[in-house]
Amino acid sequence: MANILLVGCGTLGRQLAARLIAAEHTVFAIKRSPLKSPVTGLQVVLADITVAEDVKRLPADVDIVVFILSPSERNEAAYQKVYGRGLRHVLSHFRSAALSTSGVMPRCLLVSSTSVYGQENGQWVDEDSPAQASSFNGKALLQAEQQLWAHCANNIVVRFSGIYGPGRVSLLRRVREGKPIQYSPPYYSNRIHEEDCLGVLCFLIGRMLSDKPLKNLYLASDSAPVPLADVALSLSELMSCPRPPAKPEDLTLAKMNKRCRNDRLLRLGYVLRYSSYQKGYGKLLEST
Repeated sequence: MANILLVGCGTLGRQLAARLIAAEHTVFAIKRSPLKSPVTGLQVVLADITVAEDVKRLPADVDIVVFILSPSERNEAAYQKVYGRGLRHVLSHFRSAALSTSGVMPRCLLVSSTSVYGQENGQWVDEDSPAQASSFNGKALLQAEQQLWAHCANNIVVRFSGIYGPGRVSLLRRVREGKPIQYSPPYYSNRIHEEDCLGVLCFLIGRMLSDKPLKNLYLASDSAPVPLADVALSLSELMSCPRPPAKPEDLTLAKMNKRCRNDRLLRLGYVLRYSSYQKGYGKLLEST
């Protein structure tokens, strides 16, 4: 069994920790504040990775480091602080530990986002598509990816599209409240169910521990990127809500309008639990 460190332990991190512990791994997590919902068996280190002295508290003898970072605020400074300075502190900590003990640096897995893509007009994107982020968060994530690969080219990045699932029901709420939706031109949406996020992470960690071949980048999204209007109309029928009204063309949406391919991940052998929004939202509505 392995020693695994989670850098960041929010909703996704807590669930991942529970699954890894159930698989009999030893799991540590670094977090700025105590967990609101403790995870049995999880060893929590209270520290701020943006503070160099705090990072010295991290265990050095780990096999895999998983970065699931979450800035305290949604602004450029907060993103640069965590994905720039914080990531650099953690990587430096393990580089120094390896040099001082003649040991081996742990492999790293970074949770990133499809916001690194700047394609417009519904173009298809995959791992080979140029990542030219226009948003501050996308730029910060792109810089973090480059920093991770500069540390070790074999480190892994997984770019998740929009995550939904229990507690992540903003679109359901939007449809229920009758908020306007852009119908034309079509604005494509990409999503992945939280269960598949966890499944992908466990799948990749398993392959890392088994030394099975891996690329250093995977795009994780479901197999049905469709116009957001299609999803909203389908949900309105399922929830017996009025058809969402049309909104004027929003030019800001054009900068995030792409369709994500998941072929590389599926070829690797991962099987999506929720391959489409119909399956994912159908299950979600059953439990709400």
